[in-house]
Formats: sequence, structure tokens, C-alpha cells
Amino acid sequence: MCYSSRNLILEMAKEGARINIKLVSVEGPHKGKSVYVTTKNRNNTKERLEMMKYCKWTRKRILHRE
Repeated sequence: MCYSSRNLILEMAKEGARINIKLVSVEGPHKGKSVYVTTKNRNNTKERLEMMKYCKWTRKRILHRE
């Protein structure tokens, strides 16, 4: 099988500023049970993320942290 240099570059893994993170619930009786997966840009957001997200067990919006 013959690979050109262009195809080889496209097949290599991308390393960039975007990383996958987990947001885990920190409030309520079901804390740690509700998990969201998202991405963040390391260069723009140095600190840990905190977002209000929906928890299907409590049926409310509660705080989720990275």
C-alpha cells in the first residue's frame, strides 16, 4: 500500500487546544450521578468550568462542575 505524504498527515491524530471534559453534578441528593461531556478550549478557558445543567433525577437545573 502506498501512502502519499498528504494522506499520512490527514490520518495522524490532531493535537490542539480543545479537550474533552466531564461536568458532574455537585448539588442535591443525586450529586455525582448526573454527568455531561463537553469540550473546552484550553487557551481561552484556563479555570475549571461551572455550569447550570438539567438533572433528570431531580428534574431541576443544578450546578455542574468540571
